[in-house]
Amino acid sequence: MMYLILITVFLTAILRLKAEGVKPAARTGILLLLVLCAAAVPAGGPALAEQAGPEIPAPEFSQASGFYDDPFELKILSEEGLSVYYTRDGSIPDETDTLYTGPLEVNDRTHEKNVLSDRTDIIAPNQWGDAVAPLMKVDKADVIRAVAVDGQGNRSAVSTAVYFIGYQDKAEFYRNYKVISLTVDPDDLFDPERGIYIQGNAFDKWLHSDAYDPSLDEWLIPGNYLNRGREWERQARMQIFDGGTEVFSGEVGIRIHGGANRDSEQKSFNIYTRKEYGTKVINYDLYDGENISEAEDEIITEYDSFILRNCGNDNKFSRIRDHLIQGLVWGRNFITQAMTPCLVFIDGEFWGHYEITEKLTDDFIHDHFGIQKKNVVLMKNEEVEEGTEEDGQEFTAFRDWIRETDFSDEEAYRQLEEQVDLDGLAEYLTVEFYICNWDFGHNNFACWRARETDPNNDWADGKWRFILYDTEYSTGLYGTVKPDENAIERLREKDCFISNLFFGAMENPEFREKFANTYDDLTTAEFADNLVQDAVLELYGRNLDVILATYDRFWPNWPGGPDGANVLMSQVQDILNFFAERRQYSDEHVTKLLSWYR
Repeated sequence: MMYLILITVFLTAILRLKAEGVKPAARTGILLLLVLCAAAVPAGGPALAEQAGPEIPAPEFSQASGFYDDPFELKILSEEGLSVYYTRDGSIPDETDTLYTGPLEVNDRTHEKNVLSDRTDIIAPNQWGDAVAPLMKVDKADVIRAVAVDGQGNRSAVSTAVYFIGYQDKAEFYRNYKVISLTVDPDDLFDPERGIYIQGNAFDKWLHSDAYDPSLDEWLIPGNYLNRGREWERQARMQIFDGGTEVFSGEVGIRIHGGANRDSEQKSFNIYTRKEYGTKVINYDLYDGENISEAEDEIITEYDSFILRNCGNDNKFSRIRDHLIQGLVWGRNFITQAMTPCLVFIDGEFWGHYEITEKLTDDFIHDHFGIQKKNVVLMKNEEVEEGTEEDGQEFTAFRDWIRETDFSDEEAYRQLEEQVDLDGLAEYLTVEFYICNWDFGHNNFACWRARETDPNNDWADGKWRFILYDTEYSTGLYGTVKPDENAIERLREKDCFISNLFFGAMENPEFREKFANTYDDLTTAEFADNLVQDAVLELYGRNLDVILATYDRFWPNWPGGPDGANVLMSQVQDILNFFAERRQYSDEHVTKLLSWYR
């Protein structure tokens, strides 16, 4: 049949070329080219080569994924005539794996040897030593993946199930937290070439190259986990359990998330839904009714991405700073990220406490403010995160205008007021100054606007607005972010957009008054001593057990181990001490700032 098609194509080509007056010699050359192309086509032809095989129904499991008190026998169900192969290590099954011949015993596998948890080639060497495997066997779930294969070798989609057995006898926190299971081919995490969680080939090449520098900070040392972009996204099955019941299951993409803490033993993940994975959106209230759309005044229940965050710079310390700060100042004239704690398992092994955190994307802005995604301009660290190259050029021009303009001039200030949400700026910077965010200015800064205005949407006015995120490098962390630190002067020393904008606006007496009033209001209300102390102790009490379990999972010698509870308490006390002393120094810094302009 294929050859009849090719003959027809050749005859049609000859007649067309002759009719269009193409000379015989040229016709011969063109036809020769067609013959060569035809010879390169597989016998099935181009159309046939692209055709998928027959659709093979995926296997089903006799028991739904979830939490069970006791072991049980599991049947893998499939259509007659199909062979079923399965794995129990998270890998994608094929004909080289175990053939299903009868029911499987599903058990609590915690007593079995740690596998992924014992990997120690996941961080760069540093002054504190290499990664340390857990000293005990971590909690485990039974993960089963299965595929059906017909007699011609055609395969079905992969089915995945995860079973938590005997968890009624384990830590109480499993009943109080969302549990997220990620099932991913282990090679996608730990293969030297393509693994995203490992030092891998990127580290080995650097180690044996002219670029090798033993004095390089560990977070800058090359490793696979430093790689970014779609090329370093891997497919996984994500299942979310709430109260022991599966509330979501779907294929997603995962990438390593973050900046310097990519070099942490416990790494953060970006989670993406994609049409090609078969999961367009996560239809689930990730934040228990606490993430509200400002535009619709309704709970946001659809997400196309989010972050499983390891608590950033605070991950070996209190693990509550970012959640604490964002929760204290929620509802002001800048946007915060919704956060809620969860427990993560990877290929059935306990991966510790994470914070489910909103991701800064055009979808994030759309969900909160009703701006069409194509109309969102989002800048992160003065780079275009969402938008076009032209948007970036306009931002650069705006930044240059701010640097060159004297805003004590009333007309110039009115122009600034038309382009920036100045109420939000005053509130946003009050928070950054008061918590003394050390890693802020050039870094951890985001703002957004609607490119085109919409008179029917108050947020689509074209003004730049601000987003608070990654606030944990603050409030006494590392013992270096001290309550007497002058965060205002630290920002003044930085040549960056937010510094230029703030100190430019401060040239105008109207903005100085706005900032002074905002500072007094916000620090008296949101940062009132009793509110801060209650919030700190509430988060500490709620998360105590999961934090200690995460310490032991990743850092069993310190901060984990027998002294873990004291270590955590000392970290929490650092936060309380910071806020207890901060108001005095911060007031002095603001007074000094205001007097400087008089």
